[in-house]
Amino acid sequence: MVKTLTMSDRDLVTAVLQLANLLNRRLSPIFDKSKITPQQWAVLAVLSEYEEPTTLAAIAKKLLVTKQNMTGMISRLADLGLVDRNDDPKDLRSSRVELTRRGRSIVEKLRPAYEQWRDALAREISERDLQTVQRTLDRLIEHLD
Repeated sequence: MVKTLTMSDRDLVTAVLQLANLLNRRLSPIFDKSKITPQQWAVLAVLSEYEEPTTLAAIAKKLLVTKQNMTGMISRLADLGLVDRNDDPKDLRSSRVELTRRGRSIVEKLRPAYEQWRDALAREISERDLQTVQRTLDRLIEHLD
């Protein structure tokens, strides 16, 4: 028997895309004052985890986007003065990226509001359901990646 990823009114893929759209729409007010998007926040948050400059490929892999997509995102963040991008001395075909002082400041300023919003969302759903959703999403991501 072949499994299909369907639910009552829409298929799973459509539901996940709708959820992503809703998350972006609800998160935007948190980031609007700093003139960044939720997607840019994701890049800044990943960069904040690194103590040393890192490659675009590493960031792209962590966020599951293409290196080409990451190149554009990093360029826009550099234009905003939030990241520095420099040639990689070990590999001239690559570059390394790090947060600027301004970028780090924005992450530190926005992280509490983001975490408060995220935690409030989580309070609306039982811990068991959250764990089930997380496991399911992790398995789907692993399968598709």
